[in-house]
Amino acid sequence: MLKMLNQPAEKDERYYHAYLSHHSISRRGLFRGVLGSAEKTFSVKSVRSVPRPPFAAKEELFLTACTGCGDCVKACELGLIQLENQKAILDLSYASCTLCGKCAEHCSTNALHLAFNADTELRPQFNSNCLYHRQQPCTDCQQACPQQAISANLSVDNERCNGCGECQLACFMSAIQLNLTPLAA
Repeated sequence: MLKMLNQPAEKDERYYHAYLSHHSISRRGLFRGVLGSAEKTFSVKSVRSVPRPPFAAKEELFLTACTGCGDCVKACELGLIQLENQKAILDLSYASCTLCGKCAEHCSTNALHLAFNADTELRPQFNSNCLYHRQQPCTDCQQACPQQAISANLSVDNERCNGCGECQLACFMSAIQLNLTPLAA
């Protein structure tokens, strides 16, 4: 089941139900979309400024939907989810995320939903403490990665990486920092 959760979610009926439960489409907007009106509307895309739990909706939808109820905080058995400014954030400083999906299962507002991508958008960055950069043998982060997203030269495959944080925990030199890397929609 973990393998299935790490795959990008197909946009099925559950996805659109979750999406449409937070968006409304006016008749005018529907006809503009169908008829291809010459008038273009531009929306401002929000980029994540803090890590969100896996299965989080796109940031603008998440900020609208998340009420800060704390159900996801209670559901996370590892205590990785906290509330900051009444919104759920993910803290992987002392444990990695198993992507179990319990946070999404307990989210009553669908800000977290199993139909959304199981990716935290956190990616490892290797600093100068890394033994590989010091020409010393070490493959701990590569071996710890359940997605096999870290290559021998420490490049990260963003398609495979789900931001779980296993690599950071495996590095005994504290040479890995997880940074937000917004992914293409």
